[in-house]
Order: sequence, then C-alpha cells, then structure tokens
Amino acid sequence: MSADGSVKALKNIGDPQPFLQATLMQRPWAGKVAPTAYTFVLHDRRETRAFAESHLEAWFPGCKVVFISHFTAGAALSSLAGAAVQLGSDNRPLLIDLADILYTTDLDPARHFDENPTDGGIALTFASTNPIYSYLRKDAHGKVVEAAEKKVISEEASAGTYAFKSGPVFLRAVAHALENASTQTYRDLFFVCPLFNGVIAQSLNVAVHGVTNIRDVKS
Repeated sequence: MSADGSVKALKNIGDPQPFLQATLMQRPWAGKVAPTAYTFVLHDRRETRAFAESHLEAWFPGCKVVFISHFTAGAALSSLAGAAVQLGSDNRPLLIDLADILYTTDLDPARHFDENPTDGGIALTFASTNPIYSYLRKDAHGKVVEAAEKKVISEEASAGTYAFKSGPVFLRAVAHALENASTQTYRDLFFVCPLFNGVIAQSLNVAVHGVTNIRDVKS
C-alpha cells in the first residue's frame, strides 16, 4: 500500500501492464509455471482484498492468496505464510520474488537445481554499491560465503528474487535465521536474502546468476 491508500502493484510504470503484472509476467519461468503455482501474501485490508479479487485472479487464475492480519517481523517470515499453502511432499524448488525490480534473465531454476545437486539456493544479482539493496559476497574461489541485508559487502546486489532447492532447505534456512537473530536481522527484521546464510550452513552452495536491464520500481 502507498501512503495515499493506493495499491502499489497497480502503479503505472509506462508499460501496458501495471507494475506487478509486468514484473511477474516478464520472468522467464512465467510461461513454464501454471498460474495455480503462484501464491501471494498480502496484508489484510479492504483494498488488498479488492485487489486480489479484481486483479490477481484475472492475471493468475486459480492462484492462492494468503491474507495476514498483522505485519510480521520481516519478509522472510511473511513468506512462510505462502509456503504453508504451497509446500508438499514433492520437495520441488521454491521461489520467492519480491517483484519490485524488473530485469532480464534466462535462468531456469528447476533445471539449474537438477544440473547442480549441491546448490541449495540461487541468487539473482546485478552490479551496485547502493546500500538500499541486499548483497552477496564470494571468496577468492568464487563461492558465496555471506549474504547481508542493506550492507554493501560486495558489488553483487540482489535483484529481489530468491530460489531455494526445496521446502526443507528453505525451512531450515528460516530456522537458522531465527536461531541466529542477532546476526541475521536488520533493524530487528528478518529479510529473505540473509536466508542464504542458512543455506550455506547446511553445507549447500548458493549460486549467483546475473541479470541485466535492471529497472527498479520500488519507489
């Protein structure tokens, strides 16, 4: 929600589609994933319920929508609400998309995990040193060793899309964040990018996949 009460997802960004629809439909996996595989987590308000009924259902027929009555302690915990209605025994990859940055990529998350069994996560990144973003740091061998929120630990900024190999990998990463809250939170909030530290703690790798044509539409 914007300060004026409008729904940010309907923001005009100069494209034929409003920003949320344009952002998600331009992802390369959009044509490979059924609309029913999408879950949206929204703050429970009259405006967001109207938005879900009039727009989300039209854009993604059969999608799931979870309304939460109160703000959580961060996006990482809010994402649990979506995971609760998506995860099952198939242990397929889980993708969390904050959907506030448009970009171009050729990533196929499912294929990547199939071809790279030791990877537990994929971070989509672009070059930046702006402290408004999250960052991932690599060691001398090119291996991701740290993820941080709003802290410039490298020049590889997160594009706000996070892929996890499976539900169990994601849930263990959340548990790691909760158990290490003093180092895994920013201003007492749990963000998604630092969850990759929990993936690394499982002795799994975090792959970095660069994106291009960045267009940040958060503001």
